[in-house]
Order: sequence, then C-alpha cells, then structure tokens
Amino acid sequence: MSISRRQFILGTGAGLILPSYYDKIFAYFENTGEALLDVPRNAEIELIADFDLGSEYELNLGAPHQEPPEMTVREYARRYFAGEENYLYLREEDDVDFERKMDFWEVIDTWARTDSPNARAYRLLENLDLGPDLCGENAVGRIDFIDGDRPGSDYLGAHAPGQLDLALLQKRLNDLDTGIRILMA
Repeated sequence: MSISRRQFILGTGAGLILPSYYDKIFAYFENTGEALLDVPRNAEIELIADFDLGSEYELNLGAPHQEPPEMTVREYARRYFAGEENYLYLREEDDVDFERKMDFWEVIDTWARTDSPNARAYRLLENLDLGPDLCGENAVGRIDFIDGDRPGSDYLGAHAPGQLDLALLQKRLNDLDTGIRILMA
C-alpha cells in the first residue's frame, strides 16, 4: 500500500505555476463553480475525471465503471501470463480447459490492476514530470497516486482532491505538450 503525491508549486521558474495563472483559474472557479480546463494544442488522449468516489476525482483513461470483458482461459493466459505455458507453470496445473469462459471473479483482480480505466490513467501519468512529490509552502494543488488504497487491495489509481487540482494538472500536461485532455464525467 503506497500513496505518493505530486505537488503543483507557485513560482516564476520553469515547471512552476505562475501566480497570475493560479489567480485566473481560482477566479474562474469562484465565478462558475467549475474547473478551467484549457484544451491542449493537440488533444490525442482523453482522461475522464469522475467524482463518483464522493470526495475526490478519480482519473480514468477510458469510460469509468467499466467491467472486464468476457474471456476464455486461453485469452486470459495470453493477456496476463504471456501464454499458456507460463499460465500452467505459474498455476501449477496440468489439465486446463483453455476454451472455458472465465468467471467475472476469476478475472477482476488482474484486470482491475492492469487494464481498468483507472489503472491505465495511473500508468499514463505516473512517470510524467508533474511536479515534486514533497510538500512545500508554495504548493497549491496535488495529484495522489494510489497503489493499494487499503491493506490487501490491488487498487491502482490517480486522484485529484478538487477541480482546482484538475485545472492545475491540465496546465502542467499542456506545458509538457502531452496531448492529454481532461474531461469531467
């Protein structure tokens, strides 16, 4: 279980949020109650911010609340074990019906950690230079990267506490020229 935070820092240097820009997005939020999400020049990827968690926005690469697709044991073995031989070796099984359709509960944990929209968003954002992972006195927002939200959990996700954090994330993504656009669910 781990949580790391990336901070957005006010300042005038490269990679920092200019105070005038922060004032602009804060005023917009105060007037409209919504985040000012500047559209990137070349929007190629859409991240969907979903407030369904009740207190934070979960970022998703793809529609939130998806379920794993139906798959056979063979499809599962190829997708998550690099083939049938590895599946048999790691499962220590010899007699497997690779054409059998797998049950939802057999697939969900692996799929949720690997292919769910929230896990895909986590992996997309985790290695970008979004800002320092230490708190500072000039920190004005953050993104939380969550790897297991409680003991025994395989959850993987990136969360923003509020709409201002989403606006600051969009600004940083635009500055990095990522082509990533944040949309509200």
